Amino acid sequence: MKANKLILSFVFFWQITLLALLNATFVSAQSNQVRLANEESVLLEATSASATSETSDSAKLSSPSAQVVEKLQQKTDEDITETSGRKKGVLASHLDEHPIGQLAWHNVLQKAIRKAVANGMPSNIIVILLIFPIVASLVAFSRHVVGLKGFGIYIPAVLSVAFVSTGILTGVVVFSAVLLAAVITRPILKKFKLPILPRTAMLLLSVSIAILALMLIGSVYSIDMILNISIFPLLIIILLTENFMETQLFNSQKEALQITFETLLTAVLCSLIIGSEALQKFVILRPELTLAGVAFINLAIGKYTGLRFLEYIRFRDLLSQNSKFNKFKNNSSDNGSQEEE
Repeated sequence: MKANKLILSFVFFWQITLLALLNATFVSAQSNQVRLANEESVLLEATSASATSETSDSAKLSSPSAQVVEKLQQKTDEDITETSGRKKGVLASHLDEHPIGQLAWHNVLQKAIRKAVANGMPSNIIVILLIFPIVASLVAFSRHVVGLKGFGIYIPAVLSVAFVSTGILTGVVVFSAVLLAAVITRPILKKFKLPILPRTAMLLLSVSIAILALMLIGSVYSIDMILNISIFPLLIIILLTENFMETQLFNSQKEALQITFETLLTAVLCSLIIGSEALQKFVILRPELTLAGVAFINLAIGKYTGLRFLEYIRFRDLLSQNSKFNKFKNNSSDNGSQEEE
């Protein structure tokens, strides 16, 4: 009996011990699970916070970039000099909206243009090529009839295309910066007594630094009209520095500035003509009439042999005195003929 009681007591003790160990193990496992869950939750929160922070930082970084890209795309769509912009599609659809009849002697060029556009040629490039003679004719009229001066015909015409690409306000700002840098640098370079070619290269260096400073200022202060400028119109404007230098070799600085200002004025007027949508649609629909009209206008300009309009203003006092003298002379001759009678 004692042995049975001892065995039962021993079994009961080990049962109690085993239950206690199992309970302790279960509690420890639960605590470990809770601790792991808490650690995972903290880690997830930290990861989420880090991801949120990175996302916000990325958004902060990408937001201005996205805005700049969007503005650049808008400028590209509105720019007739860009072959990937919306203007190409607008002009091509305008051709589709106005079909022409069968091939005839008066629409050969129209047929060729429509065939080229259908094969993938940018329609806006065709429009610029057709408008460019009109711009050159306007420059010729302003010089031969009006009396404005300038750097020939080619420079104002090309400058007007650059202004169409950059925008008139942006083009004028960059042009003014180039001119200011050239005016400031020229007296400094004159002291070094350099030959013409190294002096022009140094002048272009100063102009490039000025434009770079202007671009950096535009980037810091987010000036859209400076950030959206393309490289090729910028180079066209910078290269005008050489013409300014050559003009100052044979004229005073005041005369050079006057010629530069009149070149700028002519280029602005021509850029307004190039940017006219009505004219763009007209020249692409009626290229034969456009070219014939340009030829007729230049023949008429060449036949003009009178004084220029600005010369009438310049010599108005002399012309008024001459008219008074002719009037007095006519009156004297009339009085003399009356006395003879």
